[in-house]
Amino acid sequence: MIRFRAQELHDDGTFQEAAYAYEGSASEGWTVLREGKTWLELPPGYERLETVCCGICSTDQARRFLPFALPQIIGHEVLARDSRGRLVAVGINASCAALGLAEASMCPLCARGLPTHCRSRLTLGIDRLPGGFGPQILAPKGSIVPVPADLPADTAVLVEPFAAALHAAERIDLDSAETVAVLGAGRLGILVVAALRAVRDRSGRSFTIAVSEANPRRAALARELGADELWTGPQADVADVVIEATGSVDGLSHALSMARREVHIKSTTGRETLSLRHLTEMVVDEISLAPLEFDQGRTPWPDTADTALVIGQRLASKTVPALEQQGLSVSSRTAEEIPETAPDEWTPFDVVVVSSIEMADRALRPWPGTDRGLVRPRGTILIDNARRPAPLVARLFDRHLRITTSRCGDFEQAFRVLYDLHHSGVPLGKRLITHRAPASNMAAAMKTAIDPDAVKVVVDHEIVYNT
Repeated sequence: MIRFRAQELHDDGTFQEAAYAYEGSASEGWTVLREGKTWLELPPGYERLETVCCGICSTDQARRFLPFALPQIIGHEVLARDSRGRLVAVGINASCAALGLAEASMCPLCARGLPTHCRSRLTLGIDRLPGGFGPQILAPKGSIVPVPADLPADTAVLVEPFAAALHAAERIDLDSAETVAVLGAGRLGILVVAALRAVRDRSGRSFTIAVSEANPRRAALARELGADELWTGPQADVADVVIEATGSVDGLSHALSMARREVHIKSTTGRETLSLRHLTEMVVDEISLAPLEFDQGRTPWPDTADTALVIGQRLASKTVPALEQQGLSVSSRTAEEIPETAPDEWTPFDVVVVSSIEMADRALRPWPGTDRGLVRPRGTILIDNARRPAPLVARLFDRHLRITTSRCGDFEQAFRVLYDLHHSGVPLGKRLITHRAPASNMAAAMKTAIDPDAVKVVVDHEIVYNT
């Protein structure tokens, strides 16, 4: 049995120490005990790791607003040591695929190649699974990625947020884009700049990378890591794509005023934004939101989409034929025909068409207490403007905008790019990590992380020497 004490986050935002223990093995499964009582049961496939350090991100700061139970040991940007003493990074999703299950035993999303959206996943430091602000973690064997031998630890600890940033840079529509703007040069925003630079260099594209940031120190760092233009604040109608990385409830509103074509949301707040209650869940599921219109030269959903659901009789009468002409298999229901409680079996749709922000929220999370939606992960919600539109809907139609989102990225790919950046003279870790703090004082570490002069704060369980 492995015993330790760790500081866990509570609903009121405070950190309090609690006693934990892990009992079991990778082959037999684990029981997680908290204060001597069973807290969590884990199946075989989890390896025990000793945490070395863990970065603090905006999700950690917003954690108490997110729809997951507390208390919990949080922290998901983890470097750890395995049983052989190797330095490893840990992916945050404990999915069927990460546990090494055979395809026949996987959930439909893992079998479809979407393990970050596994229906039975736990999420390190976010949803139930104890995180990296504790000295010991349990990680699925498939989520453990060795750190390249000559990559400094202070850069390697950035792999989780950098993988997410790189995923965003690859998810946005860069075709014919002239300017891509990053709103906010904080922890995530600066990594998005570096990722955009890497994607631009690798693809041979020539778009301008602009950054909106009022803090001179952060703006200068963004310039150093790849920004071509710096703006001291949001400006109207200035970029084809705007990546919102501020982590603030006002960020989306600013991004919508800046964008000509697409707003991409990377940060989650857990709070209602522009009347959308489930924006965080929309980001977690990587859902896109677009106006219902077919005259802009392209369909607002991926080529892989096959199925659509239209909610409402009037909406169905005017949209079903157009959707079928686009090759989708279309179903329709009234709002009253959507089950009030989660059915045992529900196959989500690639596209869901709704008539209001309220119905978009319902499409995202129709059944309280579950993390399932009417629309599948990486699907699309189309919203009509026949009714008097909410401000968010009005902006989408006025500018013919779409909102896209993204979440986790691939660690192995991120390590390759980080390695290339480091060996080309871009030491991300040395430039971004401004403060380090001991794991024994999480309250002070989190307070430091919200200081405008701090960029990246890393919590240490042991001293990490940079090379």
